[in-house]
Amino acid sequence: MTLQNLRYVVEVANSQSFSKAAQSLFMTQSALSAAIRDVEAELGITIFRRTNRGVQITPDGEDCLKYCKEIIERADYLSMRYQNRGSARTYFSVSSQHLPFAVRAFDELLERMDPAGYDVAIRETETMHILHDVSTGRSALGVVAMTERQLVLINKSLYIHDLCFDELARLKTYVFMRRRHPLADRDALTLDDLRPYPFVTYDQNQAPDYYSEESLFFAPMMKNIHVSDRATKMSVIRSGDAFSVGVDLPNFNQDIYFKRRNTEMVAIPFSDHPEPILIGVLTRNGRALGELGRQYVELLKSHIERLRVPTAQ
Repeated sequence: MTLQNLRYVVEVANSQSFSKAAQSLFMTQSALSAAIRDVEAELGITIFRRTNRGVQITPDGEDCLKYCKEIIERADYLSMRYQNRGSARTYFSVSSQHLPFAVRAFDELLERMDPAGYDVAIRETETMHILHDVSTGRSALGVVAMTERQLVLINKSLYIHDLCFDELARLKTYVFMRRRHPLADRDALTLDDLRPYPFVTYDQNQAPDYYSEESLFFAPMMKNIHVSDRATKMSVIRSGDAFSVGVDLPNFNQDIYFKRRNTEMVAIPFSDHPEPILIGVLTRNGRALGELGRQYVELLKSHIERLRVPTAQ
């Protein structure tokens, strides 16, 4: 089995077709099929099930694909790192839900990096992608916010991905809306108050509802707006009577993004959701965090603690 063959497996999985994968790889379909059969024979499993409509990845194939990606990513990193020893750079990556405090902690970490060079990344992404990133080693850790009910429901996925959840804090839930919203003068809001208004939520694609970043997954709303990034979410809320929920709201005016707009947004306690939101990090079982990972977690704790201190609206 060669590293190139593992790349073939990944390309076929991405394309869901041998012919399309062969075109992307600039090789014949027969040669690609033979390479995949060699991998399957060596591992003693069936990775792809051939059908008239293309290929389907088997359960064994899904598990194999996870390790193929991890090996390829590690190999690519080694190549990048040692092709020129004189320019070896620090590498660190974290995957997170769309949590502003996670980004602020990352920004502070950047201030500590070696100015001579580094290669770091923060990925704001879907919950399922965070599990994949951490399990494959693409990211050193993941940052998530969820209720205890959600944590129970995704425990099976954590087990399958060989991940553990370490709780850092428990925070209250707030409703996020523009200051000109009809409900903006309330001291607290209930689910019945919110039902007539559009709920803005991060899209989780095909994942079950309990992978949602918002704690309203248990209460289907009449109007839903799905977005994929934080800037779009803010724009939708600021331009109409939509709302969202979250934990990083009581002191959002500390964020430079809001300093010029602190009269346009409000955060109101969500009284129908007394259940706290668990903030925590996902790491691989048995894998110790490196020095940058430990520094990032300490910064994360510091920025989470600031959310406990209310600021004037």
